[in-house]
Amino acid sequence: MAASLYVTGTHVASVERDPLHAGRNVNRVVNLAHAVAKPVVDGLEESVCGVLVTALAHLDWQMVWGVPRCLECQRIAG
Repeated sequence: MAASLYVTGTHVASVERDPLHAGRNVNRVVNLAHAVAKPVVDGLEESVCGVLVTALAHLDWQMVWGVPRCLECQRIAG
């Protein structure tokens, strides 16, 4: 499988700190995943559908499962 051209981001209001990693300051994807075009650095970015999200550079768009995806991002990014 080839690497994706997109990383995963979550709407700014829906990024939470993971309580299981208390003190380690780890983000987890919650609510609705959005695609963000690479290259990206962790932080605020605009998703391919135009929503301001917190992008997580280590979470490839194709590798995140179990979280609902934005339909418009899925249409654009596949």
